[in-house]
Amino acid sequence: MQADTSGDFSANSGNHNDFGSSSSLNTLTNIQTIYQACVFGAGERDEAPRPDRIIPYDRNSEFTGRKGLIESIKRHSEGDGHHRIALHGLGGSGKTQIALEYVYQRASDADCDVFWVQGSGVLKFIDGFRAIAHHVRIPLPSAETDQEQFLASIKGWFEGPDSGHWILVIDNADNEEDFIGNSGPISKFLPQGQGGTPIFTTRSLRVATWQGCERIDVGRMGEDEAQSLFSKRFGSWNLSSDEEKEAAEMILSAVHDSPLAIVGATAFMAETQTPPSAYWRILRGSEEQARRLISQPFCNIKPEADMTASILATYLITFERITLKVPLAANILRLMAVFDRQNIPAELLNQSCLERIDGPMEFRLAIGRLLGFSLVTTVNREDQAFYELHRLVQLSLQVYLPTEELDQLRATALGMILRFLPQDENKWRDVDRTYIPHALAVAKGSTDPIAEELCFRLGQYFRDMGSYNNAESQFRRCIALREKSKEYDWDGEGPMRVIHLGVVVAYQGKAEVAEEIFQNFLEDMVPSLGSDNPTVLRAVHCLGIVLRYQGKYNESEEMNRRALERREIILGPDHLDTLRSASNLATVLQYQQKYNESEALILRALEGYQKCLGQNHLTFLQSANNLAIVLQYQRKHNESEMLNRHVLEGYEKVLGPDHPDTLSSANNLAAVLRYQGRYSESEQMNRRILEARKRILGPDHPNTLSSTNNLAIVLQYQGKYSESEELNQRALARFEKIPGPNHPDNLSSARNLTFLQRSQGESRDSEMIGRNTQRALPTNPSETTTQFASRVVRYLWRSVGNFYFFLYVLFIFSCYFLYTYFF
Repeated sequence: MQADTSGDFSANSGNHNDFGSSSSLNTLTNIQTIYQACVFGAGERDEAPRPDRIIPYDRNSEFTGRKGLIESIKRHSEGDGHHRIALHGLGGSGKTQIALEYVYQRASDADCDVFWVQGSGVLKFIDGFRAIAHHVRIPLPSAETDQEQFLASIKGWFEGPDSGHWILVIDNADNEEDFIGNSGPISKFLPQGQGGTPIFTTRSLRVATWQGCERIDVGRMGEDEAQSLFSKRFGSWNLSSDEEKEAAEMILSAVHDSPLAIVGATAFMAETQTPPSAYWRILRGSEEQARRLISQPFCNIKPEADMTASILATYLITFERITLKVPLAANILRLMAVFDRQNIPAELLNQSCLERIDGPMEFRLAIGRLLGFSLVTTVNREDQAFYELHRLVQLSLQVYLPTEELDQLRATALGMILRFLPQDENKWRDVDRTYIPHALAVAKGSTDPIAEELCFRLGQYFRDMGSYNNAESQFRRCIALREKSKEYDWDGEGPMRVIHLGVVVAYQGKAEVAEEIFQNFLEDMVPSLGSDNPTVLRAVHCLGIVLRYQGKYNESEEMNRRALERREIILGPDHLDTLRSASNLATVLQYQQKYNESEALILRALEGYQKCLGQNHLTFLQSANNLAIVLQYQRKHNESEMLNRHVLEGYEKVLGPDHPDTLSSANNLAAVLRYQGRYSESEQMNRRILEARKRILGPDHPNTLSSTNNLAIVLQYQGKYSESEELNQRALARFEKIPGPNHPDNLSSARNLTFLQRSQGESRDSEMIGRNTQRALPTNPSETTTQFASRVVRYLWRSVGNFYFFLYVLFIFSCYFLYTYFF
């Protein structure tokens, strides 16, 4: 039965006990010496005083918290009868220290005897019973053949009336073969007297179950307790600065508030005079540095000897024991070392295992052993089980396993992950996202040729999800792996890797870098592949888009026309690539105010997309979005609004509300609302778009700056001049740094700022800006006559004042009246 201790974790000093060997004779002398030294009141006398106290540790002055767990022990030991309690948890979680604190608290009870033995091996257990026998005056055996009878007599004493009330701690009871029911080499001598309570500390769930214990799970500490333990162990070191406090909190989070890891970290910092901020920089520097840190030895007083330990050493014993006793469980654990440590699907472990798993029962038995040793935890989500590995356990495994074995495991995992990730890029949005972190983890440390293909597919996934930074990282690694491998050349899929890289770089707003990528690609590939090669034409097509992003509309039109003409001849007028070229040419024609030709090309593309892909495909929606923009420029605002809403609904359904393409569609709808004079609706939508673009694309992305500019315009129309000017200035300052001072968006922002400043009578700095922008950019073609007149009226009103404006209007109307009357 498991005790209800969920959410109630606490801390200890981290003075843990390592396992002993059940066959090691050389430890016997040390154990005897320690126990004899720790028996309170032992010596030559006629009667042993009561109560009896055999506790081989001093009380831990640095013990912290654990109140909830200690209360659980008290609750389960109350009442008459025999009670068995197991403190169960991962190595280093503080089980021994909790038991130690509990028995010292009980030591104040006059009617309770306290005894402590080691359960990590038969010889150590026997020596513990010898110490008890010496203290309570049970005669020692006369010969080795009398050993079992001697142990049975001690068991009988515990169960008899002379023992009274007692607590017997069996520490480190982890070797399952020693505790099989009532027949194990140790368990057959464990007392079951009505007046006593055995308390086991164990990593094994089986031991707790086989011994019929009330199980108390010892997990990670609470945050406050972890901080308190850190402070106690850190001593007089200065944690007064915010930087050091923050670093300490990050360290605790990184080690999952593990008591042993906290002790190891503070010991390292104290011995090397390292402040928390410096330790945190080392820990987060790389996985390799983190693995080296957990391997660092630190000195700690043990009950068996003074010895050097490390965080790593705590887990190695468990790994070796599982490898020896349950090979299938060990293989599953090894695989988990190369995946992401969280949310590992059972199916992935089943499919990837190095040896055949015959059925669900074998898998459940193997994973159950890992769960039983607290190396693995399970999380149920949507009726599906996922498994997680403690970070320190995973790092320890990566140190424990030879490099060659890790490489083999990654190669196996790579092949399996690829089966879960589609090759068709049109199916990426249907992929189970659970597998993406595991694909990243496996690909990260691998130089296997399969890793190149996995990186490429991950790049496609991130690109389609709108995560362009991650996509760029994967495409660059994919290219680097391909260039390193002698098995690959550049006459197959290699060139497409470069094109995909250029596209995502452009999506990040780095159009100049993307242009350089495509220009270099064409220079390298045209001589070998020819100018009409489909891959070359795709690069020309992409270059046209990148040039448009930079406002180089004439050059963009030239590239797009070239791609369209050659694709029509080579691929045919109805090929999807041909239709894409027509759609991109239509877009650049919009910017050149060639609306009729643009509309014709878009309608052609829409018709082709509808036949090939259907109206719900993203490519169709993108082309429909372009048509809505043309309608907007032609001042067909109602038709544009209707089409924009249809496109936005489609994007939200397929991509979600925060995808960059969805936000672009919402941006177009907000513009139409502004042109219709629905300023409040437009402002609300523009604010949402701006915040989302800041979060997803970053504050300096060109699309984010355009949203800043658009919000400034709609605020200006509502007379909110102060906020509008602030936004305009922010956009202008950043536009000058990002796309360059001559980019149309930059000039548009400058022109808007000029008019705004004039409308407020602040024309000192606006004249020079105004002269430059008027020469460089034509009047906004989508601004209606009414809107322009409104702006002129506001300008005159603020420039000449209310009274003179009134006289000016009166004069105009008088002239008009006289003209109509006489003529």
